[in-house]
Amino acid sequence: MYENIEPNSCNPPGTHLEEVAHAADPNRSIDKAIIMEHRFAFFFWMKWRNLLSNKGLLKQPAPTLVTIDWHRDLAPVPDEQKATLEQLDQNNLSDVSNYVWAQLDQTNDGHIFCAAWLNLIGDIILLQNTTDYQESTFIDKEDNEHGVYEFQDFEQFQEYMTSREDENIFFDVDLDYFIHGKGKQRYSENFRRYSDDEIKQIIAPGHPVFEYMIPRIDGITLAMEPGYCGGIVNSCQIMDVFHSQLFDDQNEWKKHNESTF
Repeated sequence: MYENIEPNSCNPPGTHLEEVAHAADPNRSIDKAIIMEHRFAFFFWMKWRNLLSNKGLLKQPAPTLVTIDWHRDLAPVPDEQKATLEQLDQNNLSDVSNYVWAQLDQTNDGHIFCAAWLNLIGDIILLQNTTDYQESTFIDKEDNEHGVYEFQDFEQFQEYMTSREDENIFFDVDLDYFIHGKGKQRYSENFRRYSDDEIKQIIAPGHPVFEYMIPRIDGITLAMEPGYCGGIVNSCQIMDVFHSQLFDDQNEWKKHNESTF
């Protein structure tokens, strides 16, 4: 397999990175990674978790993953994949990128537990459109426990999040969360994207959950997933509203009174 000419500093093809000031530390910046297929978030969680550890900025065993997604994306890790994950050279980003492309579940629903298996992420908090509240535990390769908390109700999700004491958070969003109905290739009759106002009801820096999260965010992954959003136009329209709720025209975090509800 061909290796990138810069194997220790490359990013996966088709991904776009933007640097954003850390909301709580003006001397630091974080990355915002825009990806087409959600499984490539694994690459960035690995990269960022290792950077935090190397710089002495990791204040908990692994960053908490807060993910917003239509689907649960919690497919179990097959035993044979656990072995290949453990063999990954995490310093060779070219190999990691190729592995994510070729070996992670092509339906983009296995990346979360693969990351948890390697303790790249800690607890997993999911706002999704699939099931009512449920709680479970995932055990990684070192026998560490990862709490998995799934919410369908936004207020319940917000209440839980603001009761936590996280210090490092990875914020992950699949834009297909903002879709009514469900579809891939064949779309349901009620399939349509959220209106701008519906998106703004969820994403706003003035919400307590965002006031809690934003100062703790150490990386953002945004999955466009046009195949699940009804096409690239829908994805881009959703992204435009989502992004403008949190960031201004200079790509700086908005204050809580600068976004609309």
